Formats: sequence, C-alpha cells, structure tokens
Amino acid sequence: MINKIAKVIVLGCGTSTGVPAIGCDDPVCLSDNPRNKRLRPSIVIQTDVSTLLVDTSPDLRQQALEHNLKKIDAVIYTHFHADHTFGIDDLRVFNMIMKKTIPCYAYDNTLKVLRQNFEYIFGENNQHKGFKPRLTLNQINDELFEAANFSIIPIELDHAGTKVMGIRIGDFVYATDCSSIPQSSLEKMKGVKTLIIDALRHRPHPSHLTVDQAVEISEFLSPEKTYFTHTNYELEYEETNRNLPNNIKMAYDGLCFEINL
Repeated sequence: MINKIAKVIVLGCGTSTGVPAIGCDDPVCLSDNPRNKRLRPSIVIQTDVSTLLVDTSPDLRQQALEHNLKKIDAVIYTHFHADHTFGIDDLRVFNMIMKKTIPCYAYDNTLKVLRQNFEYIFGENNQHKGFKPRLTLNQINDELFEAANFSIIPIELDHAGTKVMGIRIGDFVYATDCSSIPQSSLEKMKGVKTLIIDALRHRPHPSHLTVDQAVEISEFLSPEKTYFTHTNYELEYEETNRNLPNNIKMAYDGLCFEINL
C-alpha cells in the first residue's frame, strides 16, 4: 500500500434516535452547543485514492452533503440494526457518480438480515427495475480482509447477544455498539493508538457499554486517544469531558484525525 496515512471522519456519533431525539426536552436536546447534536453513528476512512464507509446510517444523505462525499469505494456493515443500515438506498447516488458497483462487507448474521430487509436490492428473483443501489455482499469471518485498498482486521463484539464487527485498521480501532468485548478481541486491539468505542450513558444498559465500562477498556488498552461514540442525550459534551481522563473525550460529528496504516 502506497499510502501510509489515512484520515478518519466521524459522520455521526449519536445513539439510534439521534440527538436531539424527537420530542426530547432534556437540556442536552435543547442545547445550542453543536457538539451536543449527533447524527446516527458512522465513520469514513479516506486516503488520496480510497474512501471506506462504515455503516449506512439513516442520516447518510445529510452526512455526505455535510462532508462533500462524492465516492465510496466500499462499505463495512458492523451489524444489521436500523440505525446502521437504513441509509443503504443513498448508495445508489454514489453508483451513479462513480459508474460502478460498491462492494459491502459484513458478518454472516448481518448479511442474512440485509438480504431480508432489502430484498428489492439483493433478491435474486425480484422484478424491481427502478433506480436501486448496485451492491455486492461479501461475507467476513475472523480473517484479515481487504476493502477499498485498506487491510482490515475484524474484531468480534457482543451487543447483547448480537455479533457485531469492530474493525482495526493500522493503529486505529472502531468498536461501536457493544455491551462486552471478548478477551480474544481485546488481544486484537492491543497496541492501538486511537480508539473509538461505544459509551451510551452513565446508567447501565443491556446492550451498550456505560461510560465507566468504556473508560475501563480504554485504560486496559492504553491508547493515546479514546473517543466515545453512540452517546445519548444524557451525556452533555462539555460536562462529560471535564470528568474524563485527559486522553479520553466524547466524539462529535465532524471530528477528524489521522491514523497510521
């Protein structure tokens, strides 16, 4: 690989409802601070020649316009939940711009649900002739794989019984939507310099890490920087950061940093 440096952009770091949530009158939902406004979770990883999208959130159109995205060379799906997949139809515009099919990569459980939920895209016998995305589905197991010119180590995460794919690219790990991380997966994360990890709120939740749990994992891995994602309206950006260790911060929409490949 020619490029040794890549750029990560956080397109969204909110929970499944986004922040503010519909009808929410919590102070964070009403906040004027732009870092308390969070779209559904997604990131892009870019070099001069390649753009890798992780998840197609329902806010993909808005995210793409905000960050002037004009190409997506591949998509990784961490899992099949709506807040990570329901923007899939917006990929058709990138097909049109690039004039090529986009490969998508996911675990087997996610591929199964994608085929069910989006039969009009992936069904073998469907008769839909409209303007639909042109995508291929590629099953990922435990082995290193290549996507959009990136070498990617899949990292299995547990999301209350749902198998979720975290990813490691160089010295960067992205681990959204998890309630626990198996020891074997923590081994794959050792030596990471920048970590983005799920930290929904302070109170316990059956399918997400709490702030304290995410801090504990960060302290075990000792990255230079840790950012919290999939955060809900109970976490105010400035207040939460004041109470975190110096190397740990909440992510925010538009956060951008470089990683070593």
